[in-house]
Amino acid sequence: MNGTGPTLLLLHAGGERRSVWDPLLAALNASGLRAVAYDLRGHGESSGLATTLQTLAEDVRAMIDRERAPVVVVGASLGGLAALAALAEPLTAGRVVGLALVDVVPDPTPGPVRAWLDELGLQRDRAVLVDEILARGPQLLATATGLDMPILLVRGGGRSPLGDEDVDRLRGANARVMVTTVASAGHLVARDAPTELAGIVAEHAARWLAADVVVQRAFALQRSLGADRVDHPGGTLLAHLRRVHALAVECHAAPRAQLAAICHASYGTDGFPHALLAGDERRRLRDVIGPEAEALVHVYGMCDRSRTYPALGMEPLPVVDRFTGDVTAIRGADLRDFAVLTIVNELDVARHASLPASTLGRIRVLVAALAAQAPDEAARALADEALA
Repeated sequence: MNGTGPTLLLLHAGGERRSVWDPLLAALNASGLRAVAYDLRGHGESSGLATTLQTLAEDVRAMIDRERAPVVVVGASLGGLAALAALAEPLTAGRVVGLALVDVVPDPTPGPVRAWLDELGLQRDRAVLVDEILARGPQLLATATGLDMPILLVRGGGRSPLGDEDVDRLRGANARVMVTTVASAGHLVARDAPTELAGIVAEHAARWLAADVVVQRAFALQRSLGADRVDHPGGTLLAHLRRVHALAVECHAAPRAQLAAICHASYGTDGFPHALLAGDERRRLRDVIGPEAEALVHVYGMCDRSRTYPALGMEPLPVVDRFTGDVTAIRGADLRDFAVLTIVNELDVARHASLPASTLGRIRVLVAALAAQAPDEAARALADEALA
C-alpha cells in the first residue's frame, strides 16, 4: 500500500511480482491515488499455488471487498484475467468504477499466447492454468460484455501477443471499451514503459472517480426529490433515469450529457410534465451537476417540442421555450449534446412504453432528423429492435 486517496488495485502479470509496480507509485501517489499491490497467489512472497483462475479471482475479490469503494482495478495479463473473473460477482463489480486491462483481453487467440509463453519458458510450469484460462475465454468475454463500467485496454507495441482481432472482439462486446497503445512496450507494459503507463492509468482513474462521485450525488438528488415514487413507462421515473444514463454512457456521450441524462426530467418536459424542481430552484441542481450540465437539462426541459422539432437538423437550432415563447438558438457542442440526450431518452421510451405504430414512426423520424448532429447515436437507435 502506498499513498492516500481512492484505491487503485494493481494486479501484476504471470511470472512477475508486486514490485513491478514500484516505478509507477510516485506518479500515482502524486495524482492523489492510494496504490495497493500484492503478490498474486503462487508468485513472489505469496503462499499457495495458482492452479485455477477461480482461486486467483477469489483473492482479487477479497482485496476489492476490503477496500473502501469506489475502487479502480488495473490488471496486467494474468492479473487482468483474474480481475475479470472476480468482477463476475455483481456485488464486487458494484464497488469498482473502472477497469484497466494491460495488454490482455478476455478471450485471447490461443496460438500467439502459447508461443509467447513458450518463448519465456512459462507455459510448461503453468500448463494446467494456461489451458483453463484459454478454455474460459467465452465466459470471461461474457463477463466483460455485461460490465457497467468504463474499460480501458492498454495495448503493448509490436512485441505484444495481442492481435487486432482480439481487440476488435472486446470492443464489439462492450461499447464502453477504450483502447490506447504504448508503442515502446511489449506485453509487460509495466516493466517496459512504467512512466507512460502511470500517466495513462492516473488520467483515466481520475476521470472515472470524479464522474462516479458526481453521478452518485445526481442520483441521490433525484431520489430525494421523489423520482423513485413517480410512475413512468418501465417502472418508476428513477428507473427510467438510470436506463437513460446507461444509454448515454454506452454511446460515450460528453460528461455533461451523461449527467443531464440523470436529471433531464428535473424541470419536467413537454412529454412528461411532472416537475421535481421548480424553475426558481435551478441553483439546487446546478450545485450538484455543475452549470454546463444544468443548462442542458434546462434547455431540454423547457423545449416546446411542437414548435422546435420541425426544425431538427438545422444548425443553429431555434429552441422555443414552452413557458415563455422565447427562442434560444443552440449550436455546436450544445446542439450535439441536446441531440444525444433526445435520442437516448426517446429510445428508452420506445423500449418500455406501449406505443402505437404511429408514435413509434414519429420517434423514428425524430431520431433520423437528429442524425445531422449525432450520426452514430442515431444509427444505433434506429437499428434497435424497439425502433427497427
